[in-house]
Amino acid sequence: MKLVLQYFYKKRQVIGWSILCGLIYLLIFSLSGIDLKAAVYPALLCLVFGIVFLLAGFFRFIERHRRLEFLEKDKGPYGESLPKAADLCEADYQKLLKKEEQEWRDRQKVWDDTMSDMEDYYAAWVHQIKAPIAVMQVLLQQEDTEQSRELKAELFRVEQYAEMALSYVRLNDRGGGFDLVAAEYALDPVIRKAIRKYAGQFIRKKIQVVYQGTDEVVLTDEKWLSFIVEQILSNAVKYTQQGSVTIRVEGDRQLVIEDTGIGIAAEDIPRIFEKGYTGENGRLGKKSTGIGLYLSQMAAKKLGHTISVESIPGEGSSFKIDLSSYALQVE
Repeated sequence: MKLVLQYFYKKRQVIGWSILCGLIYLLIFSLSGIDLKAAVYPALLCLVFGIVFLLAGFFRFIERHRRLEFLEKDKGPYGESLPKAADLCEADYQKLLKKEEQEWRDRQKVWDDTMSDMEDYYAAWVHQIKAPIAVMQVLLQQEDTEQSRELKAELFRVEQYAEMALSYVRLNDRGGGFDLVAAEYALDPVIRKAIRKYAGQFIRKKIQVVYQGTDEVVLTDEKWLSFIVEQILSNAVKYTQQGSVTIRVEGDRQLVIEDTGIGIAAEDIPRIFEKGYTGENGRLGKKSTGIGLYLSQMAAKKLGHTISVESIPGEGSSFKIDLSSYALQVE
């Protein structure tokens, strides 16, 4: 009914002018003394033809509306798929749309090229910065002092931030920089690799790691799932001064990482996955960049996983990664 009313509203001038012309003819016939019965037949004939033309126009209107509605839901450029212009003005509008679309494509290409160059730069930079970091780590291994251990921890953080910069570029790249390879992976090696990576941090802070192993196999991307687990472990070791970090798998592929750290304030929990948000803990300790959990959430969404968190200030936090989603396709 809404489309019918819109169609008649669009044709209101034509319908109004036709009715006005009919009334003028009747007035002229009446003033000229012509019997109005003589006008009945041609009036009915015009009425029938008018209804036929209106119905034909209405069906064309419906068809165009549905086609445009389909194009609206479709992704990507659609300037060439527009229905044939009904008049000159509509053709002009379509020309403007196609011009704007071409300019958008040009801008998008420039953006994609820029992001590709930036990703190449960061990839090269990360690999180059690892060389002097590795040299400094070797030099620091020659002595075992409190100062050398502190320097090793800081070097580890530098390396993590360098890798995070590259991950940030890849996750925000709309030109295909997010190299997703979905397959069935054993979860246990992913978890153990992340634990080994932060083993030095756990040992230095004397934090116990509790993990019993798992036989779960999940549909994911191994590299990006490792990135997510590592970021959560990084936060766990960062905000836990004593106690333990427990890793376990519950129910239907629910990976849980719990710590006995300082916890997260209730008002901060809804925002901890926002970019740049550090919360009360980050402001007090000045250790947080507000990027790690943001990138983890972004990667999880691309993988079809979800991350949730529960926390009690002063007692610790529990992060749960739901790996049961099958939004991915195995390659």
